[in-house]
Amino acid sequence: MLVDFHMHSTASDGVMRPLDLRAANKAAGIKMMSLTDHDMIDGFMTMLKEPDLDIAVIPGCEFSSTYKDKDVHILGYAFDYTNKELNDYLTFFKESRENRIFKMIDLLVKDGYDVSVEEFKETFPNASSLGRPLLAQLLINKGYLKTVDEGFETLLRRGSPYYVPKFKADPLDVINLIHDANGLAVMAHPKLIKNDDYVQELLQLPFDGIEVYHIIHKKEDEARYRKMAILRKLLITGGSDFHGIETKLPKAIGDYLIQSESVADFLHVLQAH
Repeated sequence: MLVDFHMHSTASDGVMRPLDLRAANKAAGIKMMSLTDHDMIDGFMTMLKEPDLDIAVIPGCEFSSTYKDKDVHILGYAFDYTNKELNDYLTFFKESRENRIFKMIDLLVKDGYDVSVEEFKETFPNASSLGRPLLAQLLINKGYLKTVDEGFETLLRRGSPYYVPKFKADPLDVINLIHDANGLAVMAHPKLIKNDDYVQELLQLPFDGIEVYHIIHKKEDEARYRKMAILRKLLITGGSDFHGIETKLPKAIGDYLIQSESVADFLHVLQAH
């Protein structure tokens, strides 16, 4: 059985709508999936309202956190999506992200850039997640940038006079939030932390699992993280981290396949939830 427990829709920074994404997974032969949009569950709720009995959809979310100035993403699974504290937190996070972007726009305006908060909202009226990629796109539309990557390297980079620091969530607080909603907390793509000492330090927190299988992990990475999981008796999970963006792998659903046997213990725990 094919499974995929990490992907993104238009609700955060993916390009496919939630229902289209589910249909594409079904067409690729995937029998169980989790939509893990960044810091929101809007896309999952859309799927919930229009169920498809031919593919199982597990509640999921990729939570942002920070450890020693490193971005640490935590995948929450099988949580109670009606939990008040969890939903209040996601609302707070969304508002803090929006306010951050609006402050960055104000700084650009003060320096003579022809942009505005109103124009930003009008350009992206249906965006659920207002972040730097959208601001970069607006600046591209106005002729100030050529690519999103250029924006992240210049005007919108950390250290730029227009950069506003984001809200930094503590990993333990995020794990506790997931657990309090009866969910499972999994360290996402540990290779992106780019420091195995930090990974080992973080694994002293009450994680339930590690995302061993990920599109950026080579075989030697998988072996290393699998060993960490086994030593700490943690669940092994995996996902494609599909966004649908041309410059980001995988480019298509089905390009990165995970067999259920590779994450068997995780599936057993999900079934018990």
